[in-house]
Amino acid sequence: MSRRIVILGAGRSSSSLIRHLLQNAEVENFDVRIGDLDPELAARKAEGHPRATTFALDAKNPDARRSEIEHADLVISMLPAFLHPEVAKDAIATRTPLITPSYLSPEIKAMDAAAKAAGIPILNELGLDPGIDHLSAMEVIDGLRAEGSTLTGFESYTGGLVAPESDDNPWHYKFTWNPRNVVLAGQGSSATFKESGRIRVLPPHRLFKEVTAVEVPGAGRFEGYANRDSLAYEKIYGLEGIESLVRGTLRGDGFCGGWDAIFQLGMNRDDASVSLPKGTSWREFTAGFTGGVPRHADAADVRAAVQDITGAEARSLDLLEDLGLFSEDIPSKLAGTPADILQDLLEKKWSLGEGDLDMIVMWHRFRYRTSDGETKVKTSHLVHIGEDEVHTAMSLTVGLPLALAARMWMRGDWNDTGVLLPTSPGLYGPLLQGLAQEGVSFTESEGH
Repeated sequence: MSRRIVILGAGRSSSSLIRHLLQNAEVENFDVRIGDLDPELAARKAEGHPRATTFALDAKNPDARRSEIEHADLVISMLPAFLHPEVAKDAIATRTPLITPSYLSPEIKAMDAAAKAAGIPILNELGLDPGIDHLSAMEVIDGLRAEGSTLTGFESYTGGLVAPESDDNPWHYKFTWNPRNVVLAGQGSSATFKESGRIRVLPPHRLFKEVTAVEVPGAGRFEGYANRDSLAYEKIYGLEGIESLVRGTLRGDGFCGGWDAIFQLGMNRDDASVSLPKGTSWREFTAGFTGGVPRHADAADVRAAVQDITGAEARSLDLLEDLGLFSEDIPSKLAGTPADILQDLLEKKWSLGEGDLDMIVMWHRFRYRTSDGETKVKTSHLVHIGEDEVHTAMSLTVGLPLALAARMWMRGDWNDTGVLLPTSPGLYGPLLQGLAQEGVSFTESEGH
């Protein structure tokens, strides 16, 4: 009798997850059931495979959702993160193992005892970032500890970017995942990290000003900015007392200066609504964020006002000009929050076109002292380019770890219970090996 893996959500990050599971379903004797709010999307992802079935998923309908989970041997939730606590409750109630790529939330963390009592794992943070970053970092960290070395610094940056052959705009960026999350970058929370033994708190208005230059062999030069709470990783990785610790996001060289100007102006705010008069130009829209500049000021005056307010360099202002923010062009969206109006523009400018490829870059730097007191540096990096607009590098690197862990569970290769992260050798070792077999691997180098 075959067993069943249920996938909740068939969006862009699910493509490679679904494909990989279906490629192995016959040999390993499991079926894959795919649910999405759009049943036609689920059907397209199934591609008529004999081991696949699909269904219309109303994730907010608790009875229908629980019924699907109850009849599964394993559930992989690709739903928005805010729905995962409800999915986790269903998994515990029906004693169904659950895997998600999303950050571990306090609500799910509090379910550890209940998950253990149910005899199931709830494995979180198994995608790209978080996910592959955990696997690769812990392999090096545990290896250094085994050698008797002491880690003094850890930096980790990841970016979903555009492949060099498809990089045709000066921002060096195209959307590879939810555009909304990109547009709202920097809103709301400060970044906390450690630098040379001191805790630093970087408020949102300085996130894109303090960037780290990152050179990745074979990929080029990037900018990294800190995000979220890096300090939590002291405990997650067992790095209590480490001198420097930062996790962040990678963008193309020069991107952060341009985005900082947009951020300082407030053009990506999502907390106010505007309704622009018909015929309003992008130049007039931009002028509205500068205060005293008249609505009918020319492009040069608006650009100068933006420079005065934000302190942006000419290179960064050129990026705003590339978007048309000083032009006489008319926005196609005239009502909504500033973020809504900006996103509408960026989706036209930064969408992956036909034939475009994306690229994932992940870069770690480990500073450590050997057992004999020598100071050394190890770097580890991953560069992966997507196959096409469907099986993107983002889809591959998010979906493959989930698929590999699901296959391991179905084979009985791991049987942990409770609320988990993929930081143990029993998980990260086989998963990294499986990823390498799929062409997703890291390159390491040593230095002083």
